[in-house]
Amino acid sequence: MRVTFIAVLLTAGCATSGPDPTHAAGLTDHIRLEAGAAVTEARVADSAVTAYAIVKRFAAKHGWSDHVSVFFDQGVEIFATQAALWSRVQALHGLSGQPLPTKGLAAALEKHILLAVSPTEYRRVHPEYSAAEGAWERVLAHEIAHRLHVAILAGDEDAMGPVWFYEGFAVVVSGDLKSAPVDAATAWENTKAKGAGSYHKYAAALRFFSSRVPLRELVANAGRKDFHAWLRARLDSPQVP
Repeated sequence: MRVTFIAVLLTAGCATSGPDPTHAAGLTDHIRLEAGAAVTEARVADSAVTAYAIVKRFAAKHGWSDHVSVFFDQGVEIFATQAALWSRVQALHGLSGQPLPTKGLAAALEKHILLAVSPTEYRRVHPEYSAAEGAWERVLAHEIAHRLHVAILAGDEDAMGPVWFYEGFAVVVSGDLKSAPVDAATAWENTKAKGAGSYHKYAAALRFFSSRVPLRELVANAGRKDFHAWLRARLDSPQVP
């Protein structure tokens, strides 16, 4: 199981538009709230639809509309704590007793179920991000973006590329962590990032590379064993705009 469900995340001042009712059908038919989650079904429904619309718009912009589907057609589940969310993820994969993989776990999309901690728990886990407008919706969109990425690759999760690439992709799709552009040296250094602040660096790196090489081409080649060498050569190519 590739651990694409870990959303450490990640929202910094990016406003979201409201829910798109034209895409609401079937997205929120099955909402389950853990006792104590402190969120209403109406809020969850609106947020899930908004998150899905963010991903749909991004996919349309890049010619990937044919790869978008209702990735969470088995429901939306909201949990009061990280521990409860992690227990549910383990249960879905037939695991038990595994330690929490990250202190920043906030959402997941596993077995066609969109799972997340409540907005209240998100504020506790990530006070540095949760105050931003649309923060919770962006976390949901991040997880949906991972499923879009897999769909583009015809289900081949091993072709998603290195961690910096597939997490950077999800951040960029969801519109998170926009910052001043970085130069080439910083972008390459960012691909090696670990720990706190890594997702911000991954997004900055991907935005740099995709400003020079079409994102569709990057996605198609990220699974190569020589991806970094390929990318360096591609950046040096006179074909790069």
